[in-house]
Amino acid sequence: MTTPRDLDALPLEDMLCFAVYKAEQAFGRVYRQVLEPLGLTYPQFLVMRLLWREGSLQVTQITDRLGLDTGTVTPLLKRLTAMGLVKKTRREDDERRVDISLTPAGEALKGQSEEVMRCIGEAIGMPEPDARATLDTVRRLTGNLKAAAG
Repeated sequence: MTTPRDLDALPLEDMLCFAVYKAEQAFGRVYRQVLEPLGLTYPQFLVMRLLWREGSLQVTQITDRLGLDTGTVTPLLKRLTAMGLVKKTRREDDERRVDISLTPAGEALKGQSEEVMRCIGEAIGMPEPDARATLDTVRRLTGNLKAAAG
């Protein structure tokens, strides 16, 4: 078992949290490059991926699925709406609820997203089984950390 004293002696480069942080930075750089032609940021791309897969979603469903708060998602949706990629529709049965759906322009962007995912897969540089195993490990790590944080 690792003791606090052992952790103090651990070089930064050998800390798991630092390695995950550096991987997140590297992912960000690659995504910025490949998303630039689409005119999307990574968070906007995540919203679009949800809508391409799910169709129409309520704002609360988007916030829940992305693990983001309304204060973060609302500006993303405003920007995507201004870009003509999504539209907001108030529900007739409950005007407090807003459905977010793709416009034809947003739907058309889906084809280009396949190239984005191909580029990301290439940048990861791992065989599919290794990438899946890494994903499983990261999911388990995330679950453990969420549980520890309460």
